[in-house]
Amino acid sequence: MSLRALFARLFSRRNRRSDVDIHDEFSAHLEMAAAELRAQGMSAEAAEREARLRFGGLTQQHEAYRVQSRPPLIDSVVADLHYAARQLLRNPGFATVAIVTLALGIGATTAIYSLVQAVLLRSLPYGHAEQLVYLYTPIAHIDQPVEVFTPSDADAFDIQRLNHSFSSMTLFGQETDNLSTSQSVQRVGSATVDGNFFSTLEAAPALGRVINAVDNRPGHQRVAVISHSLWHSLFADRPDVLDRFITLNGSAYHIVGVMPREFQYPTNNDLPYGNSGVGTTNVWIPLALTPQQAADRDNDSLNTIARLKPGVSREVALSEMSAIMRRLDTLHSAELRGWGAAIKSLPETTIGNARPLLWLLLGAVCAVLLVACGNAANLLLARAAARSHEFGVRATLGAGRLRVVRQLLTESLLLSGIAGVAGIILAWFFLRLLLHLDPGDIPRLQEASLDLWVLLFTAALVLVTCLLFGTLPAISTSRIHLIHSLKSGGTRGTVSGQNRGRSLLIAGQVGLVVLLLAGAGLLIRSYTRLMSVKTGFAASTLTFSVALDARYDTTQQRLSFFRRLLEKLAGIPGVRASGAVNFLPLSNSGDMTFLWVDGYRDNNKDQLVEDDRVTQQYFSAMDTPLFAGRFFTDADRAGGPLVVIVNQSFARQYFPGKSALGHRLRTGGHPNSPWETIVGVVGDVRGTRLEDTPAPQLYSPFWQGDAAGAFVATRSSLPPEML
Repeated sequence: MSLRALFARLFSRRNRRSDVDIHDEFSAHLEMAAAELRAQGMSAEAAEREARLRFGGLTQQHEAYRVQSRPPLIDSVVADLHYAARQLLRNPGFATVAIVTLALGIGATTAIYSLVQAVLLRSLPYGHAEQLVYLYTPIAHIDQPVEVFTPSDADAFDIQRLNHSFSSMTLFGQETDNLSTSQSVQRVGSATVDGNFFSTLEAAPALGRVINAVDNRPGHQRVAVISHSLWHSLFADRPDVLDRFITLNGSAYHIVGVMPREFQYPTNNDLPYGNSGVGTTNVWIPLALTPQQAADRDNDSLNTIARLKPGVSREVALSEMSAIMRRLDTLHSAELRGWGAAIKSLPETTIGNARPLLWLLLGAVCAVLLVACGNAANLLLARAAARSHEFGVRATLGAGRLRVVRQLLTESLLLSGIAGVAGIILAWFFLRLLLHLDPGDIPRLQEASLDLWVLLFTAALVLVTCLLFGTLPAISTSRIHLIHSLKSGGTRGTVSGQNRGRSLLIAGQVGLVVLLLAGAGLLIRSYTRLMSVKTGFAASTLTFSVALDARYDTTQQRLSFFRRLLEKLAGIPGVRASGAVNFLPLSNSGDMTFLWVDGYRDNNKDQLVEDDRVTQQYFSAMDTPLFAGRFFTDADRAGGPLVVIVNQSFARQYFPGKSALGHRLRTGGHPNSPWETIVGVVGDVRGTRLEDTPAPQLYSPFWQGDAAGAFVATRSSLPPEML
């Protein structure tokens, strides 16, 4: 349907009413004129004929009335659009190049903006998220990030009782559990929360209720709140879900509530040292601490969130919390004193690291869009040179400069509108690709979509694009010298103005392209350097995690399970080596222990080292080389000699210029801890980030500890999907 037909349809009802009014009024005037002529002595037939001749035909009068009563701007705009469409159809090559160029820029900008909108601009699914803070209790003289030191259970409850800055506080743990159904068992992200968890976050359920203080008492904790996605996948959105149960780690939990679709806290990106195995949380169950656990000042495995009271700043809350921790410091053991306080904003912790990257990407694609606009403007200037005679004739016939500018901007708007539609289609494909390349550490990235706000942004982008590439050519082309233009047949008149405008556009494009190329070069250089970093393990190694439920209630049962598992994996054809470790490299998790090295001059009571437990073939499975000594053997089990393996960084720092083999060390921070002997030195492994220099690390035998869960690494000659 054409625009003229659309406008005609919109005003059809009013036009029908106008036709009746015009006919009645016209008939009344005819009758009055005829009556006057009859009074002058004319016959009735002659008087009616003379009256019609004086007034003209009915059809002409109808059309004249419509022209006077209809807004002329609508007809003018429709005519401009029709003319612009005909011009583009006459020049398909020009139109195609301009539309494709603009569509690529608009599509890329829309796709990146959808990521920015999902991660940075969309509100977090909590009430007044700016008031939420994480609480930490770092020890000043221990050189570790403050986020490592979460408050102990007893300290957290004392802070909750003594403070005047927080309206509420909550403790929670992040873990993975086995969710059993009649058909299968699956791993789900879960959280153990106290009775204040949902009220502190100001998160209301979509169905049922949340966990309360009664549920959080030991003996009443067999209830669960599930996520919207689990409700959909496991119960098909059944409204009677509140009458059902789920089985976690072999125990039944009554479902009391379902959270909204957007609430998935905590995810693996919400905590500085979150559980890397938890993508999103699907189940929330009561924490239910016993009185003995609540009084424990050594257990700091839980996370603490508080909500600032209205009008209380973080600085004021930090000052009060620091004073409280100075009082609580004396309640800790004499070997570990010096507890302080730190407060971090929850929104900044969640999205802070992603903010610079996304704004940088948005700036880069905006620069690409500017280059595309410059290309389109150059195309318009070049095309205007061939149309200068046309505009000269239009000016000669009375078209003003503003009329010419409006016509050219209408053509630009039509181009950018078509490019905008094509750009939305391209943005959908670009967004699918970007989500497929999700690195996993950008929060809420998978929630990006082409929603209403993104489409409104695209509409605004189309208008801005039209002005950017259409204004300069329109103004330049409208400078028409009539005499020169008509004499030269249109070969002069706007050439000089176009040359100046084109020079400015080319200079701007060159500057933007140089900027983009420099940024791309730096990015490629950084990526190349990052990919050349030696990680210390083989990227082809297949890994998976195993967590044992309550049925394995003794250390012997748990270790026996993993021993049988590794034996069965070793029997699979094509498997070269299989080993277990408590924490994988680059998993954002690990165990730290206090260290004392025998004979080292600079020992101090606060030195820490990462301590992982591994099985005999773990290093072979990860392809981590052995530089001295030996790997663990079957003899390195419970009751056997205490031995450790260290990495090269450990050997260089504590035994410079000599062999580390045979030297002794103590772990755990207790003066009476038994000595452990170094029996091997392996290559450095990037344990935290690829950018970080490997830190000293030691490995203990897996069978000399306990393991309710572990990561299993398997190296095979088979493709991973076949294995």
